[in-house]
Amino acid sequence: MNLLLRLTRSGLTVSAFSLFFMLDSAALQAQFQRTPLTSNGEPAAAEAQETPSPTDAETAVKKVAEKFKQAFDAGNAEKVAGFWAPEGEYIDGSGKRLAGRAEIQKMYTEYFKNNKDAKIQISVDAVREIGDQLAIEEGRTVVTGPEAPPAYSRYTATHMKQDGQWKMVSVNESVASPSASQINLKDLEWLIGTWTTEDQGVTLKTIYRWMPGKKFIERTFVTTTGKKSQQIGVQIIGIDPLSGDIMSWTFNADGSHAIGIWMPVDGGWAIESRGVMANGMLTSANNIVTKIDDHGCRWQSVNRFVNGTELPDALEVVSRRD
Repeated sequence: MNLLLRLTRSGLTVSAFSLFFMLDSAALQAQFQRTPLTSNGEPAAAEAQETPSPTDAETAVKKVAEKFKQAFDAGNAEKVAGFWAPEGEYIDGSGKRLAGRAEIQKMYTEYFKNNKDAKIQISVDAVREIGDQLAIEEGRTVVTGPEAPPAYSRYTATHMKQDGQWKMVSVNESVASPSASQINLKDLEWLIGTWTTEDQGVTLKTIYRWMPGKKFIERTFVTTTGKKSQQIGVQIIGIDPLSGDIMSWTFNADGSHAIGIWMPVDGGWAIESRGVMANGMLTSANNIVTKIDDHGCRWQSVNRFVNGTELPDALEVVSRRD
């Protein structure tokens, strides 16, 4: 059985839990493939769990984003520039316009020369298909490097289908300065307490507590089946003194681990997660936690990959506060 089929068929087993811890533990809760709960713990309406299928253009654009990341992380200016059409343009965060693939490649060649080991995280927020040949993508990026603080940007990319392939004809980027909430751990204080999700006889409890000094939040995960309870992971959330970002470090009972960067979004947080499973397979995901009210929060995991194999977006799940 291939990897994707095996993962999507997995139920609420310890191995399935472990996998989605690796996509940063928030994604674990979204592994519950069931009717979501309301904030009061009642089943939501059946139609609420129906997720529209992505269009061909949306699927293609997200694959372009993943391949762009791979080329960027490898420092390959030629491959990065190759995602543009020959006549494409790139307007950077300072407003500088580069016209044509050759000029864009020259810029990236110089950039990678001066920024060795730079890495990029890409969050595709929306893809709008216009006709059969045009798609507009909106998203966010975080570029990190060993000797520089993270650089946050928002972008709009226009893709055109040429000879059966989607190419970027225009990318307009703007600098996104981290908000004050991004460096204030107290903005996560509403999570302190115990949150519960249940499905088919399995209960997942997520417990948040302040560590001494209130510089870090400890988050533990406990599953209960019948009378048997098992702690399967722990996460530490805090501010990285070097970058000033809120970050999380996840450690699981099976030896796997993950790291995430938390960014504020409307009503909650988006976590850019990268991890390694116990067998050495690489994972990545964008996880979103949204506050409903004092008694409920939503979790969803999107843009999920295991060793380059794309997984479907997880269903949105609601957890209730005990």
